Amino acid sequence: MECSEKCIPVIARVKDMNILWITLESILPANTGGRIGVFKRLEQLAKTEKIYLFYPYDNDYELLHVNELRKYCQKVYPYSRRANKKHGLLKLWKYPFTVGSREFPSMKRNIQECIKKEHIDVINVDFPHMCVDLLDLNLQIPIVLNEHNIEWKVYRTIARSYKNIFKKAAYFLDSYRLEMFEKMLFQKLAFSKVTFVSSKDMQYMIDQDIVQVVKAELIPVGADVHEMNYIPHNGRNIIFVGKMSYGPNVEAVKWFADEIFPQIKAEIKDVRFYIVGKDPVDEVKALQSDDVIVTGMVDDVKEYYSLADLVVLPLKNGGGVKVKLLEAISFNKPIVSTTVGVEGTYYASNLIPISDESQGFSKLCKEMILEKEKYPTKEVFEYYENNYTWIGIGRKYRNCLEQIVNGG
Repeated sequence: MECSEKCIPVIARVKDMNILWITLESILPANTGGRIGVFKRLEQLAKTEKIYLFYPYDNDYELLHVNELRKYCQKVYPYSRRANKKHGLLKLWKYPFTVGSREFPSMKRNIQECIKKEHIDVINVDFPHMCVDLLDLNLQIPIVLNEHNIEWKVYRTIARSYKNIFKKAAYFLDSYRLEMFEKMLFQKLAFSKVTFVSSKDMQYMIDQDIVQVVKAELIPVGADVHEMNYIPHNGRNIIFVGKMSYGPNVEAVKWFADEIFPQIKAEIKDVRFYIVGKDPVDEVKALQSDDVIVTGMVDDVKEYYSLADLVVLPLKNGGGVKVKLLEAISFNKPIVSTTVGVEGTYYASNLIPISDESQGFSKLCKEMILEKEKYPTKEVFEYYENNYTWIGIGRKYRNCLEQIVNGG
């Protein structure tokens, strides 16, 4: 069982840390699980530390958030990945595209300048892809790698979720290339610490002798605690929240809408299914009907959680801890999940109803809607509040970095 916030020791502070922080993409707007996880951790550390943020961005809209990021960071260095994609194609002989398109000569120069000028204490890297910009720098300061997922495993599960044979083949190929890249990183870069959000992923890397036990640290993802205002409504509402261009999410809502929802509808006539999330692909849009609502991007998911009688996580593929799980718990909502939806968390073996086949999943959904008292709301939320809030996670991560900087 993970340690609660109350038992996290406080490390004696010598000075504010200067942290050079490199991440995979713009973290604002924080509208995906990955972005939320990085932004919330950065937000907590920015309360006491000085952060110098480096990241690629995919479109000009994301540049509008640079000024917002400057509220948390001493300096912000954005780099256009779209303008760098030619570089990524030219580097295909050496790196997977997802890595090569994130290698920036200008970022490497700016990192060296920042280290020298700002007296950086520690480099924090989110996602192994971004280590490509550190490989040739001969750094003498500690580096912490945050393995949000085992990325090559995620690519392999994404490949399984696609029906399109070309996309499936492309993701399978890149998963093997990404696996080789990650193994090479651990040979070339002496990471002071490797953090994981999933206990399952951490144990795998230890068992494979890729990461030493003493260098592995579990720092889970979390969510805020929300004041929940229930909005009265007619009928019963089931919701799924996620980025709807992401293969495992597309696979999940299609399975639920095609095979599970009709079984629920046969018994609960006034039920509706809301698919809430940005960038719905055509396969998802095609699910739209009188009883299945595809929202597209929304300004605030809180409204939909306020209307929800049940949150479902019908995921068959995808790696790491699901932010959408913790977000649903933070809104104190009943949840039905597959094994994949809760893996890597305390909830994998406790409290949340789980089924991996359509009949069992629909049965659990009907029970949660018609007999809410069966759901252990208090126990689920209390464990979350003690172990998965961003304040506690931020404190644990700050202590982890301070131990490294102080030579611990």
